[in-house]
Amino acid sequence: CVVDLVRLNQVNLLITRKKTMNIQELLQKCKDIKNKCVAENRNPTASERSIANQYLAQIEAKEIDFELNKPNRSDFLQFDSELSGKSSARDNNVYEARSHIQTKKFADLYGKGKNGYRWKDPESNFYQALFSGRFHPELTKRAMNEGTPSDGGFLVPIEYSKDIHNVALESEIILPRCQVHPMISNTVRLPAMEIGDHSANLFGGFTATWKAELGTLTQANPKARQMELNANKLTGFVRASNELISDMTNTNKLTEICGKGLGWYRDAAFISGSGAGQPLGLVNSSCKVEVAKETGQSNYTIVLENLNKMLASLYMGGFLNSVWIVSQTALPQLLTLALSVGTGGSASLVMTEQDGQYKIYGRPVVFSEHMEEVGSAGDIMLTDLSQYIVGLKEEMRVDLSQHVFFETDELAMRLISRLDGQSLWGESLTLKDGSTEVSPIVTLGERA
Repeated sequence: CVVDLVRLNQVNLLITRKKTMNIQELLQKCKDIKNKCVAENRNPTASERSIANQYLAQIEAKEIDFELNKPNRSDFLQFDSELSGKSSARDNNVYEARSHIQTKKFADLYGKGKNGYRWKDPESNFYQALFSGRFHPELTKRAMNEGTPSDGGFLVPIEYSKDIHNVALESEIILPRCQVHPMISNTVRLPAMEIGDHSANLFGGFTATWKAELGTLTQANPKARQMELNANKLTGFVRASNELISDMTNTNKLTEICGKGLGWYRDAAFISGSGAGQPLGLVNSSCKVEVAKETGQSNYTIVLENLNKMLASLYMGGFLNSVWIVSQTALPQLLTLALSVGTGGSASLVMTEQDGQYKIYGRPVVFSEHMEEVGSAGDIMLTDLSQYIVGLKEEMRVDLSQHVFFETDELAMRLISRLDGQSLWGESLTLKDGSTEVSPIVTLGERA
């Protein structure tokens, strides 16, 4: 606290010298705070919020001449909304949408207060009561499906569903990197703009022209569309012997099994889901751009031109957020793919490794078994996941059956979670030249 007070006093001293500090310098100090938070993958502390807000107050002050350009200013004002203290409202049980750079832990999405069903029995844990097969007053809360009451199940208490969600998050590819919208209702409708064709206009109709004083203004008619997220049901199934369940003294293992299983199937849907009763995956999105193989390219190969053209097909506004998602079967070829340098015959590897992280052209590479095998369409993808949105229901529910596997004395358990996901783009973008097509989702075509 003493250190924070010293820092705040230093900031106050700097603010009094605002005549000697221009707005670019103030903005840079704010961005330094932002960059540190992003690098450490965390939200700003209360002290950092206070410091940044004081800098922002000076940026907005009328006494300071505005000498910065609008893109830089709007970039930081978006961070200003994150610094403004709105995130602290989660302590009051307010659900909060999370951007691609923000963490997605359970408490981040749904708040830290008592905003749902909690286990109150100190003598037994939830799983022990559930597996006992006996009546327990805390198990009387059943989750009813809107369409089919019989398709209910026991609500999973927050402290248990939190652990399952956070375990899933640790092993997932898509959810930590995309936008996440907590779903309070079963359907969420979100506004979005048409992507449009930049050779003619922006956003499906927006135009602008230079006019002289008193000149007649030209009408602009950008087109908006409505996105819809529906709470599709994902059901996990666990089969175990009654001996194993009765001997299970540590239920953390069951939480880990459920969490990792849930994360595996969520990733599968977010990557290749059909959109019918499940999320619309990246590779099936209508905005996807697929790069064709090179003329004469051998089957089941990856050549440098493939990666170059994929990068050229990415919407460059999302380059700094982009990630390569690659089939593990492509690893042997990527490890040896090289770019010739100079005339001496030396070569530079295209995929580099540093501190356990592979990169291609400076962007991270993540390997996933949900991608197609090498040579098939969709074995390599370059994508900006900030342009993918997931809707996630807070509640999980669980149900048991002693009867399905009665003959083998086994117990069947199902875990139900509800979610949806799709790209924010409804179509690819044609650039100003009228021929170049780009997208936040780029895949490599078939080479078989």
